[in-house]
Amino acid sequence: MRRRLRGGRHFQLAALGLALLSASGCAITPEPVTPEERSALIAADRQALFRNQEPVTGPISLEEAMARAIKYNLDYRLTAMDQALQNRQLDLSRYDMLPRLVAAAGGTARSNENLSVTENTRTGVKSTDPSISQDQERFTTDLTLSWNVLDFGVSYYQARQQADRALIADERRRRVVHSVIQQVRAAYWQAVSAERIEAAIIPILAETRQALSDARTVEEQRLRPPVEVLRYQKALIEVMRQLETVEQDLAIAKAQLRALMNLPPGQPFTLALPAGFRRDVPQVRLAVEEMEALALNRRPELREEHYQRRISAAEVRKSILRLLPGLTFTGSANFDSNSYLVNNSWAEAGLRVSFNLLNLLTAPASIGVAEAQQELAETRRLALSMAALTQVHVGYQQYQRARQNFEQAELLDSIEQRLYENIRQAQASQAQNVLERVRAAASAILSELARDRAYADLQAAASNVIVSLGLDPLPATVPSHDIKALTEALAAINADWQAGRFVPPVAEPAPAAAPVPAPAPVALAEPPRPAVPTAPAVPAVQPVEAVPLAAPAAPEPAADPVREAVAAEPASPEPAAPEPAAAVQASAPPVELAPRPVRAAGPSRKPLIADPI
Repeated sequence: MRRRLRGGRHFQLAALGLALLSASGCAITPEPVTPEERSALIAADRQALFRNQEPVTGPISLEEAMARAIKYNLDYRLTAMDQALQNRQLDLSRYDMLPRLVAAAGGTARSNENLSVTENTRTGVKSTDPSISQDQERFTTDLTLSWNVLDFGVSYYQARQQADRALIADERRRRVVHSVIQQVRAAYWQAVSAERIEAAIIPILAETRQALSDARTVEEQRLRPPVEVLRYQKALIEVMRQLETVEQDLAIAKAQLRALMNLPPGQPFTLALPAGFRRDVPQVRLAVEEMEALALNRRPELREEHYQRRISAAEVRKSILRLLPGLTFTGSANFDSNSYLVNNSWAEAGLRVSFNLLNLLTAPASIGVAEAQQELAETRRLALSMAALTQVHVGYQQYQRARQNFEQAELLDSIEQRLYENIRQAQASQAQNVLERVRAAASAILSELARDRAYADLQAAASNVIVSLGLDPLPATVPSHDIKALTEALAAINADWQAGRFVPPVAEPAPAAAPVPAPAPVALAEPPRPAVPTAPAVPAVQPVEAVPLAAPAAPEPAADPVREAVAAEPASPEPAAPEPAAAVQASAPPVELAPRPVRAAGPSRKPLIADPI
């Protein structure tokens, strides 16, 4: 009786606990994030964005900008973390091939005794006294080892697929590195142009604003005819508008480079240039056939499709393997606390074969889907191969066009600089007015900017060729992952690329020595070892300096530039006077900062300002 009451009490407690758990689960309500929690999260995110970054201690070279982008760029961090996740999943998938070893324990309690009666099957007489063969409360444990041969085969192919996915994650990381390096290279040369031209634009804008203010004073005092003064002001405003537009566009370049390096917004920094800036033209010395073979072998997109093809082939094998019968081996050690058992602990072993008969119906569809996926992967790989070959040819053509444009821009810049120098010397003898001098200075600045941008386009075109070939900007191993070590590694490879050495030279094997027919063995002298080519030294960097030719000469303090422009009209113009105006009309318009395809220069360009008064 006491055992019955105790079993009923345990049963009631279990039922009460289950009811309480069910009630607590139904009481959950949505809880939105509070403003305090959002503010705390935003503050923590701001600190995490720029945490553990090496500070900027001097002018940033191109290689250092690349190193900072590789180490601190968030897009690259995301792909690196995805690769680490795939590697961990690979480690986890290896354990799926092991047998299952399950330990189980539990207890049961009844509200009453498990009584039973027996019946004689021959006479049909039932026993009048019930019997019991199981305790009202009992405790059981078991340790079971099971191994399914079919699951092992499926797990094996799944592990191989996960290994290929880990390799795919590595190729995606390489692709992000190529993209980041390409963006950094383009933004760096644009930002260099900004720093070089910005110092020259400021004094020209100041002089233009002062001349415009003087012209308005002349208009108010009616010292010259209104039409002449208004044309003069219009020309000055057009010059000022173009220079301000260039100044605003150039300010975006450093912001883009700052974001790629993951520097805090608004943090000032300066750029450093190699000593051979605008003289070291990047070279492409490979034949088109060699570039095609290199692209098909090293492009990360094509390698990714190779691994996808292996994954699809493994999926077909998995579909076929699932159609086979399952063979399961089991072995267990058991314990039961039932006091009515003679043997409370025992061991079991078994063999079980199972087969799903419906697999005979679904087998053709499953295999067909897997084979269709394999054909899709093959077609996608071929399409990407064709796209890679097209990118190689297009990139090489863009490089040739960019090189030609740079040579033309360099020639035009030399003409503009000589023209400005002549106008400045003529202004010293009061032979030219303020408008002509400002116009010539602005034209010289824009031609200098056009030359820098043409060089930036040439560097971007060479970078497109490198990306289309799938070349890695970093070696396979680096001694350290700090900024200095990454910069040195990038500088060595960048110097080779700048010289057109995309593929390291392969040392040819030394020819075998001919046997000497002599009665006695003759010791052959050891051939001299070939000299190991040393990496070219990276040219020293120097801070960016302002363009000296674009800076105008300071006017004399006592001279009034507006009155000279509107009052001093020579009776007979010199024959060489119209030449500067014609040369200014050939000046380049402002060029967009965003990366764009290289295009040929047009035969005619918009004049900088209207004709002089």
